Amino acid sequence: EAQALQRGIKVQALVKLNKVPHLLIVAPSGSGKTYLLVLILRQLSCMIGTLILADFKGMDFRSLDGCRNYYKHERVADAFDEMQIRMKHPKKEFLPIYLLIDEWSGFLGLYSKKEQDEYKKQLASILMLGRGLSIFVILALQRADANYLVGRDNFGNVVGLGTLSRESVQMVFSDFKEQITPKGRGKGYLKTDGSPLKEIVVPRIRDYERSLQMIENALNRYETE
Repeated sequence: EAQALQRGIKVQALVKLNKVPHLLIVAPSGSGKTYLLVLILRQLSCMIGTLILADFKGMDFRSLDGCRNYYKHERVADAFDEMQIRMKHPKKEFLPIYLLIDEWSGFLGLYSKKEQDEYKKQLASILMLGRGLSIFVILALQRADANYLVGRDNFGNVVGLGTLSRESVQMVFSDFKEQITPKGRGKGYLKTDGSPLKEIVVPRIRDYERSLQMIENALNRYETE
């Protein structure tokens, strides 16, 4: 892929969460994280099941405020309550839930260490048991910090955008750290279990407003729809 990118040839990079569950996105400020999240949310909006957006800052996706499955600021905790209900009362067949959490470290910063540990425990449980319950997590944060990032071995897919800190590279790309170099906005790396490291470029969204409308519609859907 790296040689193809250098030659201007783009190869589609696929992440199939039902095959390799969960996606971790590490992207510092200015690296194009929000743009990538819009692209992912748009794709998920076309999937059968429930889309949930837990957006701690409540800024980049403020146009989605008021949607049934949009949680901002301290209400991110309510999204976790929804996941706990499913996990405590499993059914034989579940339609998938796609839970995207943006600014996870900021959310944890609202709480005491004891409360943080409880939410980290809940996240680790979702990551570990989620595949069997058809819960798939996309977790986005600016840097990979051991104080906030739990269950990282359960993320089968990792994306790193822009210029990653040394600590982030060591934590999530340790097997490929010699290959990681600083990238510009919208460029980075994809690691998927069992596959070589891939260089990626986030594709352009030609109809951005239409994408937001599709996401809004998906966030207002019932799981049974």
